[in-house]
Amino acid sequence: MSSHPAAIRVALLTPPGRGALAVVGVAGRGALAAVSRLFSPRGRGSLDQRPDGAVVFGRWGDRERGEEIVVVRHSAERFEVHCHGGAAASEAVIASLEADGAVRQPWPEWLKAAGESTTQVEAREALARAGGPKAARILCRQLAGTLDAEIARITRLDAAGDVTLAAAARDHLRRAARVGLRLTRPWRVVVAGDVNVGKSSLVNALAGHARSIVSAEPGTTRDVLETRIVLDGWEVDLVDTAGLRDDPAGPTEAAGIQRARSVVAGADLVLQVVSTTIPVSKAGSTSDRRDACPAMLVLTKCDLAPPGSEAPPAAIRTSTVTGLGMDELAAAIIRRLVPEERDDPALLGGPVPFTARHVEMLG
Repeated sequence: MSSHPAAIRVALLTPPGRGALAVVGVAGRGALAAVSRLFSPRGRGSLDQRPDGAVVFGRWGDRERGEEIVVVRHSAERFEVHCHGGAAASEAVIASLEADGAVRQPWPEWLKAAGESTTQVEAREALARAGGPKAARILCRQLAGTLDAEIARITRLDAAGDVTLAAAARDHLRRAARVGLRLTRPWRVVVAGDVNVGKSSLVNALAGHARSIVSAEPGTTRDVLETRIVLDGWEVDLVDTAGLRDDPAGPTEAAGIQRARSVVAGADLVLQVVSTTIPVSKAGSTSDRRDACPAMLVLTKCDLAPPGSEAPPAAIRTSTVTGLGMDELAAAIIRRLVPEERDDPALLGGPVPFTARHVEMLG
């Protein structure tokens, strides 16, 4: 692959595969001439007459029968070719540029050569896997250079011998990294409890659709069932598990119970579900409470609770029939998973390390 600075570099900037739109990047000193040879703009004015920032509609290749596309001129040395999604259209654009002397590059290499930092390229990669709108907003700030600027500031503090301020800045970034390292990986919430306490109904209510089978027959859920949802802007995997009891109906249910106990260990939060139709002092006798994962007590079927029944102060009372407590439960889950939003609102509003490389840079 040529690395000559005058070489025209071309790369697919959108993920491969089917889609509504594909974007091909073209850059280099000869980019304007190369794109102009292959692109016929509609309307008056050739590409060299258009200002930077212009969005131009036209045809690629044959002036009459070529592919209809949009070309965005960022500068005389950088263009984006927007064509139909899917592999065929973008590959045809890239192949025609290669035939004209352009050099194909992987998109991270193309962006770095265009002046983006390693952190900005990492942010673009992470954005494709961002877990919910809040994660995407945090990553967009890093793409805009927030993290790079803060690391540069820390470097200047080190050079000036300002140890106290540099240490405080590093500590701030380390605390932000707890959430930053999860921006592309959903939080994992396991719903656990005894048989027939309403775990599946609770999952369905939080998800907003019937993901889990609900039945009055104990032991209906016999495996681990995951449902990905977004709560208050954060991506969460809800894990519905088999009800725990000492006398499973057979080997299939017994295997489900064993899986239920094993997935608890990998949870970020466990919803310990107890039915209000069962006294809390007697509920959960078969539940495995030896795990060290954070847990939240959730009382279900509160519409059927006996008159005058009381609940532990920390418990959240819910009913999937009336909707009681569901908004409170969703908010409480996020408070437990991302306490930084409430305890230190500014922490996630600025520079946030989001890869292991960033954390290692902090020393």
